[in-house]
Amino acid sequence: MHNSIFLVLSVASTLFQAASSQSAGPNDKTGWSGKLSSLDGGLGGTVTVVNTSALVVNDYALEDASAPALYWWGSKSSSLGEGGFRISNEQVKEAAKTNTYVIPLDAGKTTADFSTVGLWCEKFSVNFGQASLAPSEGGSGSSTTPTGANPSPTSMKNSAAGRAAGLLGLSVPALLVVYFST
Repeated sequence: MHNSIFLVLSVASTLFQAASSQSAGPNDKTGWSGKLSSLDGGLGGTVTVVNTSALVVNDYALEDASAPALYWWGSKSSSLGEGGFRISNEQVKEAAKTNTYVIPLDAGKTTADFSTVGLWCEKFSVNFGQASLAPSEGGSGSSTTPTGANPSPTSMKNSAAGRAAGLLGLSVPALLVVYFST
């Protein structure tokens, strides 16, 4: 019994290390960040690219989210109003309750598709604030998740743990249960 658990953990560990050491693509912006301007609603924080399918806002602040149709948008230009598009299908409906906010990129876009990110009211075309993403001191390819980040299940599928779990035919939670239950 213990030998089979050890074997599963050894295989899982090897797969996890292989998945996390995969080389970053040419459009990888992992680790890039930018400070949100506060144009409306008391928006604030620093946006950081966690991976190609998730962003995290640290020191997140949003005092007023009462605008209808408030979504995270991206743009290749320096303005969301110029060629901007939705990057997350999760509507922002309430003020900040924590200082960390994860933005899943679930609207068919990845970080390669934009260099500016912000909060946009689609009904009235109002920019609540935006950030221009640029390489941080750590540069592109950093695989660490910012402190306090809790990536959504969508972003976990594309993480090293998600890739390793997929290779084993497990979900990320199942892989973690197997790993931590010994």
